[in-house]
Amino acid sequence: MFDKSSATFRHVNNADVRLTLAGQPPVNGVVYLALGQRLSDRLNDKRAFIPIRLETGETMIVSKSRIASIAETQSVAADADDDTALAPQSSERKAFDPYAVLRIPCDADLDTVRAAYKTRIKAVHPDTVAALGLDDDISRAALLAAQKVNYAYKKIMRERSEDAAETTE
Repeated sequence: MFDKSSATFRHVNNADVRLTLAGQPPVNGVVYLALGQRLSDRLNDKRAFIPIRLETGETMIVSKSRIASIAETQSVAADADDDTALAPQSSERKAFDPYAVLRIPCDADLDTVRAAYKTRIKAVHPDTVAALGLDDDISRAALLAAQKVNYAYKKIMRERSEDAAETTE
């Protein structure tokens, strides 16, 4: 079975933040988020601590109760035009296209969306890869791919239900 003990595979998005702790000056850093997770979701989950990667590269584990304020900031990497060390972060800033993930056109009907989802999730499901006995890195990649496919499907279905609600009003 796939070993989920490694926390690094779960963090696929970053939120650049300006953090102020009670009685301390503000610092800039990065909060790790799961695919589709918002910063507010991360701050309101039941865990008491949150890891924040500082600009210096150090990781600080912060008690949520000590946070005086936290604000998302625009990443320097998102504005960079050259291939600096921050360039990999700028690729994370690209707009997420759920239709491209499911490999379907934007005007696909609901049956096509469902069929594409089933096809894609079968192809990338971690259990399928685990059954092949491949390397752990490939299993982690399969898990990330499955999360991405699930998120894409949920996003399309949410958009479709919102559109349907608007047309009935």
